[in-house]
Amino acid sequence: MNLRRTLRNILIAVGAVVILMQFIQPSRENPPIDPAMTLQSHHQVPAEIASLLDRACRDCHSNATVWPFYSYIAPASWLVSYDVMEGRKHLNFSEWGKYKEGKRMQKLSGIYQAVTDRTMPMPKYIPLHPEADLTDAERTALSSWAQQEAERMMGGGEETGETEE
Repeated sequence: MNLRRTLRNILIAVGAVVILMQFIQPSRENPPIDPAMTLQSHHQVPAEIASLLDRACRDCHSNATVWPFYSYIAPASWLVSYDVMEGRKHLNFSEWGKYKEGKRMQKLSGIYQAVTDRTMPMPKYIPLHPEADLTDAERTALSSWAQQEAERMMGGGEETGETEE
């Protein structure tokens, strides 16, 4: 009898904590997007690459995050919000125009490296977002594009997508 009462009290306490956790909600803000500041306004981004970036990278690396249902349930909400905040801090396609040219080349090289090394999209992201899992061909296309854009910038080509003739 005493064990049942103790177990019941523990379950009530755990339930109360879980309910109280729901009142501590992180920010799920999507800052406004200025089209003139986006990656697409500064680089040639073929439709295939834009689609891959949208499908596999947008949620953590842009201001156009689609917040899934579990991002409203603590403690998952805290983890999702943190991952998005960190992702945007490291690379934000919506604010690409704020990066200086050297930083843009570093970011493009970073995209190449992360996609090639399979560190992006993050492996923990894939189970709940299987659409973000890139095939080998998609990884090759995305990494090749990033490398070509970085090389074009180093060669003095215009960032807006114009090439030297």
